[in-house]
Amino acid sequence: MTKDGTRTAPTSAVAANPAIAIANCLVCGGRMRPSNLQGLVKCDTCGFVSANMTLTDAEVAELYDRGYFHGDEYLDYVAEEESLRLNFRGRLRTLQQVAPDLRERDIFEIGCAYGFFLDEARHFAKSVAGIDISQDAIAYARNRFELDLQQGDYLNCELGRKYGVIAMWDTVEHLQRPDLFIAKAKDDLQPGGVLALTTGDIGSMNARLRGQKWRMIHPPTHLHYFSASTMKALLDRHGFDVVHLSHPGISRKLRSILYYVLVWRTRKTCLYNALSRWRVFDLPINVNMFDIMYVIARRR
Repeated sequence: MTKDGTRTAPTSAVAANPAIAIANCLVCGGRMRPSNLQGLVKCDTCGFVSANMTLTDAEVAELYDRGYFHGDEYLDYVAEEESLRLNFRGRLRTLQQVAPDLRERDIFEIGCAYGFFLDEARHFAKSVAGIDISQDAIAYARNRFELDLQQGDYLNCELGRKYGVIAMWDTVEHLQRPDLFIAKAKDDLQPGGVLALTTGDIGSMNARLRGQKWRMIHPPTHLHYFSASTMKALLDRHGFDVVHLSHPGISRKLRSILYYVLVWRTRKTCLYNALSRWRVFDLPINVNMFDIMYVIARRR
């Protein structure tokens, strides 16, 4: 993001048209064609939607440096700790309902960021561990929480053991090959283990009404856009049965919502700077537009 608030794309981003970076659908193998959403492509068989771009490893690392969590995608991820933990505790309680033996299971998180979920999950599981591409996030989580974490690409990581739960919170949409991550997650899970994830639902009413202006559409950080049906199909293709799918609300501080509306969307940075000093914006609020889905799938 530039100083005036304009988001910038990596230099290797493929032009939206006429070139199509993804020839075949990651979900069903169908043909990807230009979508009515500018810059995106859509499977003409199952309806899966994807951004039309490719990124190098270096560009991915640059995207998810410290700035991603502090001003680019998030206003201040660490400052949102209280709200994030509220969300994570809710997800853990739901996970506990699906897996009543959760306290006997080991949890591994892909995209663990600053470690807030894993620190909460310690109280629900036998053990926790995770991985993230961000060096800054991993260093913070190790130093503060003394967690068992790795910095790097999950696809190139050998875990050396099987887990009872693998979690991917707001991660799958960022991955160039989410199908490969899900396939590897199956191999890293014990029989009967579960994969828990959250991501935007492009098939939701809000996404359909907002169209191109839906807040989740912002390549190059968000590359893939699942609906409930395409997510179920991808999981089924890789040996998972969906046992839970819901659309829970998201807790955020009012200041983050103000930042999103005034800076991220309308570029009214001066107005944001004036209003954000008010202490009322420290308050958390739970918002549910029913366009974020929470999916739990059991390994067959």
